[in-house]
Amino acid sequence: MNDSKKPTTLVEFRLEDTPEGTQLTVVESGFDRIPVGRRDEAFRMNTEGWGIQMENVRRHVGG
Repeated sequence: MNDSKKPTTLVEFRLEDTPEGTQLTVVESGFDRIPVGRRDEAFRMNTEGWGIQMENVRRHVGG
C-alpha cells in the first residue's frame, strides 16, 4: 500500500485564552483506523514525538 492510502490520524491544535496567557492543547485521534499490528508502535512513536514538539513550543514561547 502506498503512503497516500495508509490510514492516518487527525491532529487538532486548540488554543484557549487563560488568565496566564494562552493554553495549547494537542489532541490526536484516529488510532482505531491504524492496523492492529502497527497501532501500539504508532501510538508510542507519536506520543514521544509530540512530547518533543511540545518542549520545542515551550522553549520558543518562553524566549
